[in-house]
Amino acid sequence: MKNIPLLLGTLIGTFLLVFVVAFMFSNKAGAPVEQTRLLGDAHNATGSAQPKVTIVEFSDLQCPACKAAQPLVKKIVEANPNEVKLVYRHFPLSQHKYAQLAALAAETAGSMGKFWPYHDRLFEQQEVWGTETQENVLNIFKDFAKEFSIPPDLMEQSLKTKTFEQKVAQDIADGTALGVNSTPTFFVNGQRTQTADLQSTVEKYLK
Repeated sequence: MKNIPLLLGTLIGTFLLVFVVAFMFSNKAGAPVEQTRLLGDAHNATGSAQPKVTIVEFSDLQCPACKAAQPLVKKIVEANPNEVKLVYRHFPLSQHKYAQLAALAAETAGSMGKFWPYHDRLFEQQEVWGTETQENVLNIFKDFAKEFSIPPDLMEQSLKTKTFEQKVAQDIADGTALGVNSTPTFFVNGQRTQTADLQSTVEKYLK
């Protein structure tokens, strides 16, 4: 009888441990996350206005893996224009020297309604601007602006004053709160999804 309290304590402790471990593994497996935090204001979005599937991408414009993922992402959205929506969110990594600047440039283009073509251009020319001096990078970003009829002076002023810094910071804060620590990180209908599983996960939700 003296061992009953000890036995009960052991059983309760074991139960709590199992519960905690199960909870941790469920999150790693891709449990849905809080939608307001995930979507933010969704100001950089393309695809369906009434989607069956929403992909949220946390990305770094200087990240080679993010660039490599773009053909797949684009293919999925273009193949399902009435059913799939893509929301792009910035997550510039500290090891990429110009990632933050590129995010600010993309947001500046977005303010002129040119986020997506500018986004594509940055990825296409990533190896070029990613290895330049900062002064040359600023000039390259201004040249990209000209391509899309964005006044280069506007781009220069926006980058110098960091006009859209708060928008980028909010994306980073939301991503960090959701456990994002690498790029690209995808969420499909709120479920964290590996790049290799992106297409199959989208197809699952489209059925």
